[in-house]
Amino acid sequence: VGGGLAFLGVGSRFDYVDTAPSSTAGVAVGVVFGLLWAVVGGLAATSALGNDTALWLPVAVLVGGAGFLASVLPSEDVGSTLPVAGILILLGGFVTVGGINAGWTWSPAWSSAEFPGSELVPILVVFGTLLGAWSAGKAKAGFGAEGRQTGAYYLVGSVVFGMLGVLVLLVAFVVTNGLETMLTGASLTGGRLTLPVVGVRLPWPEFPFLLNQTGGLYVEIPGVLPALIGTLWLVFGAVSFAVPLGIGAAVFLTEYAERGRFTQVVEVATNGLWSTPSIVFGLFGLAFLVPRISGGNSIIVGQLVLGFMLLPLVLITSREAILAVPDAHRDASAALGVTKWQTIRSVVLPAAMPGTITGVILGVGRIAGETAPLLLVFGGAPYPSDSPNVLGSFQLSAQPPFVTNEALLSPASALPYQLYSTIKAGVFPKEIFTNTEFGWGTALVLLLVVVGLYAVGVGSRLYFRRKLHE
Repeated sequence: VGGGLAFLGVGSRFDYVDTAPSSTAGVAVGVVFGLLWAVVGGLAATSALGNDTALWLPVAVLVGGAGFLASVLPSEDVGSTLPVAGILILLGGFVTVGGINAGWTWSPAWSSAEFPGSELVPILVVFGTLLGAWSAGKAKAGFGAEGRQTGAYYLVGSVVFGMLGVLVLLVAFVVTNGLETMLTGASLTGGRLTLPVVGVRLPWPEFPFLLNQTGGLYVEIPGVLPALIGTLWLVFGAVSFAVPLGIGAAVFLTEYAERGRFTQVVEVATNGLWSTPSIVFGLFGLAFLVPRISGGNSIIVGQLVLGFMLLPLVLITSREAILAVPDAHRDASAALGVTKWQTIRSVVLPAAMPGTITGVILGVGRIAGETAPLLLVFGGAPYPSDSPNVLGSFQLSAQPPFVTNEALLSPASALPYQLYSTIKAGVFPKEIFTNTEFGWGTALVLLLVVVGLYAVGVGSRLYFRRKLHE
């Protein structure tokens, strides 16, 4: 890549390549290249002269200044290609001759950390790729304004591809480490499903890790069913609490409240709440909700805490989605003689629903994996032997509050809390799994749950969008 960039820069300078470069690459490019060359000079001086600051710092300054001048003084074609080509050629040559390899270790004097070559080489290659893509994009478009735009597109595209690559690697890493644990004892036909009335038993898939209890004397393959059900109840309660309140507040602020100091204060407050660390919500639940509702850790307090965390994002996204609905829709509805509330209910909210669901999807993805607040207000036994029976615990009484539910007022387990407990416990109570194996299996199930919730949200958004277009 470095050789190709050098050829393009020199070819453009001597009119072998048809380009239209500007008179200079610009001060901003010069500053970036100067800093890069200063790093190169500093590293070279450190290797040759030692870690003494008085020795390598002047060299870094001189080399950085030369890099800045080499980028700013010539025309754009030379100034934006040759400095990059020099860095890439030096980097590639140093790696090729074995100056940096998997067994090499960098121990800088300013830190006690050690950086192995097995990690530095890929980082340097990715960095060189981004730098080369930017410079090559400019050259491909002939430099000038169009070249700078093309280079920016190449750079942004490379960064996006790199981010997606990291995401794929993370998912693949979790799947690789947790798949064997999750599929322990699984069989496509090992289970039996008894049909009602007729009493016929049919083969049915069996997944012990997903459907078994975590603790208990008679559990051969411990599973994550209590934590899985606890996670779903948490998400359901948080969404049921936050979505109606968030959408209602967004409708009031957008359609009824006048733009002024009040709405500005609400905007600042909601943005601040969304950026508040989750542990603060957990402390709020521990100090304010627990003494007044359950007296200890419970499912309902966990639902309320996660609901408070979700509420700001629902309000922000719902308000933006409502504001994005064209006023022509409202005017057309008002021209038919319907009331303002009917217009909001039948025209504005359906049009804003895809944007609102997007906010809910993002929020659910965050709260489903939260651990810190659950440690304070939700978590119970690390390895529960039964699942929370919320639906079967409702009881009616003639005294306030008239409806009680012991399951909602009791602690439970959730997948992130289960994962934390497994890592912290030290010794897993069942010999079939180690703590590490059970933790990776739990992490994979949590990942699948989050992806499933995303899929439900995306499907709902597509449904409302298609319905809106029809």
